[in-house]
Amino acid sequence: MKKVCLLFITSLLLTFCAPPQKKQVVAYYKNPVIKGDFPDPSIIRVGDTYYAAGTSCDFAPNYPIYESKDLINWERIGSVFNIPPAWSSDDFWAPELYYKDGTFFVYYTTKRKDNRIACIGVATTKDIRKGFTDHGIIIEWGEEAIDAFIFQDDDKKLYITWKAYGLTQGRDIEILASELSDDGMHLVGEHFTLTDFKKGWHGAGDEGQCLIKRNGYYYMFYSVGGCCDNRCDYRVKVSRSKNLRTGWEQFPEPILQGGEVWRCTGHGTLVSTADKRYFYMYHSYNATDFEYIGRQGMLDEMFWNEETGWPYFKNGTASVSAPVPFPNTTQKIDTVFEDDFLTDKNLFFWARDINYQEPKIKVANGELTINPKRDGVSFLGLRPKTGNYDLSAEVISGDEWSGIGVYSNETNFLTLTVNKSKLVLDQLKNGEKQILAEEQINETGSVFLKYEAVNGRYFQFYWSDNGTDWVPVKVGDEYQVDGTYIAQWGYSPRVGFIVQGKEDSSFRFSELKINYNYK
Repeated sequence: MKKVCLLFITSLLLTFCAPPQKKQVVAYYKNPVIKGDFPDPSIIRVGDTYYAAGTSCDFAPNYPIYESKDLINWERIGSVFNIPPAWSSDDFWAPELYYKDGTFFVYYTTKRKDNRIACIGVATTKDIRKGFTDHGIIIEWGEEAIDAFIFQDDDKKLYITWKAYGLTQGRDIEILASELSDDGMHLVGEHFTLTDFKKGWHGAGDEGQCLIKRNGYYYMFYSVGGCCDNRCDYRVKVSRSKNLRTGWEQFPEPILQGGEVWRCTGHGTLVSTADKRYFYMYHSYNATDFEYIGRQGMLDEMFWNEETGWPYFKNGTASVSAPVPFPNTTQKIDTVFEDDFLTDKNLFFWARDINYQEPKIKVANGELTINPKRDGVSFLGLRPKTGNYDLSAEVISGDEWSGIGVYSNETNFLTLTVNKSKLVLDQLKNGEKQILAEEQINETGSVFLKYEAVNGRYFQFYWSDNGTDWVPVKVGDEYQVDGTYIAQWGYSPRVGFIVQGKEDSSFRFSELKINYNYK
């Protein structure tokens, strides 16, 4: 009996005296994981490295490429094309990455130069950091073929799927598929449809599809609704079949849609981790900044209902934050972008309008020099990462007009420029120019210009002769300028340098800085 009591007391002492167990702390990341305009993202894994590419619309270099080891910290490493393919014109949409046997493929959408019909091209590279070699058009269908996706079946056969506007061929708008040749360069056999309108499919909005296979089922994830401005209602649906060519069954409700903070989710790609979890990279609008910053790169884990076999997302809406995909990782958030132009290491970040010839650009000795290859307006800029930020730069003034501003295309922009001793704030709205303010300043050879952005569409401009003491530019009785006209359908603006002058004029800048305020 004494031994039993002794054991009981010892057990109690061990229970009450044992050190407390450490509570496991779950780390979280915040969406977006790729900030700023990054529509229609495609993501792949090669070994332990992830790569993502996205739409660039009418800005070159075409299709920005990012790299990550942990899915939440992404580094810009280049672009698919530094120079657009010779046959292309505009609307560079929806690049789809694929990797096979040491070669990276990209299947991309753009319009033909001769007839402006959207087609799907293919390009390859052995080194994704050095850009891709174009191999031309692989799919041309009716009035438009967009949104390619590549799927490899269990028997190693390759298939390509796409959204087809077959209006000239008497067919509905649908998602089509075709077998691909082993080298990924040619269609094989007859195409077939993955949309069954007899079963009540949504119809014209079905797009941005990706496919996986699990437990004998093919699953297709796709987006429906309006994609591309603040009236959007984009959302993600899923269907499945045991036969790739027929028998597709839709899940009745969307499995991912917008919430209060992130709206109009869609057009994404699934990637599997080494431990066979699935993550979905897709785009979404911030509910405040919307198209003025653009559709940003989001990430959410996808789960499975093992009883029904259908996939789901935890909340059914785009996550504001979620647990990090891998332990011992922390999301890094850069609040400042700064370029002193001592080297050209950042040049591949800078975007230009593809609708006119690329200007000559040189970086040396702390200066950026732009020599346009045309008369009139030229632009060189960056994707803003959030709607609340300030941008400043030193402008080395000359005989022509040069400065900073917000640019959508050559008929819609807002700019503060200087010409020796005169400062002008003007806007171009649907091709019509309006001078908002102008004033004389001291001739010093250079002037510092700055603007502050609110929600990506309201701007207050300043100038300074020393970069410290800022003078606000007054517009009538106001200081803030309404720039809501700048964003065009599906095309978010870029910010940076705008110059106006004659071909081969020389424009010089120094010390660009952007401070971001993430609320």
